[in-house]
Amino acid sequence: MACPEDIDPDPTIILRDAAATLRMWTRGDLRHDELTTPIRFVPASDGRLVASVTAGILAAEDCTLALPDEQSPAMELTVTLSAFEATGAAEADSDRWRIYHGDPPHSRWAAVELEAARFRGSIIDGAALQHPNPLASVEPQLCGLLNREHQDDVRSLMKRELDLDSEDPRIVGIDPLGLDIRNRFDVVRIGFAAEITDPATAEAVVRAAVKGSGSGT
Repeated sequence: MACPEDIDPDPTIILRDAAATLRMWTRGDLRHDELTTPIRFVPASDGRLVASVTAGILAAEDCTLALPDEQSPAMELTVTLSAFEATGAAEADSDRWRIYHGDPPHSRWAAVELEAARFRGSIIDGAALQHPNPLASVEPQLCGLLNREHQDDVRSLMKRELDLDSEDPRIVGIDPLGLDIRNRFDVVRIGFAAEITDPATAEAVVRAAVKGSGSGT
């Protein structure tokens, strides 16, 4: 009889959990060549990450992003960084970073392409984790609506799900897997009980989740 550790993990479950783990974090340790620098990042609408970086980081040949855990990295991502200027359409990505994190610590911007991920002993193709957000077209309106009309519900949600008290929580991101909420000192994550992918019904479903009838980590 095979032991549990001898049984190959279900790739569908591994991929689902890896996507949820990636979306839990907006900070990590970027190993670039021989150095390691803590960075903060945000998800772009096309599935890539956006980070504030230095010119030295952009010049590195090998980059690995380690997402934090108490004992060891929850996930390690092999990534490729591409510099961009915060002008024109690309300004939306740098603005998104500022909405999540405030003033950037570095003068350069990078789009972070996911090449591969190591997660729970499995290697995952980065493209499998880099999907456009199907709610991107309604995300700004949803965030604004929830922040205007449901702030008390968001406070209750944070207390119920995360045991956090927050005076002025602000929802800064919504994707099929959950909500990103800017708290006083950091960005926290609350997952949905089920994926939300239809922009046409997203408002009603997200409202219900925030009120407590459809949320869950």
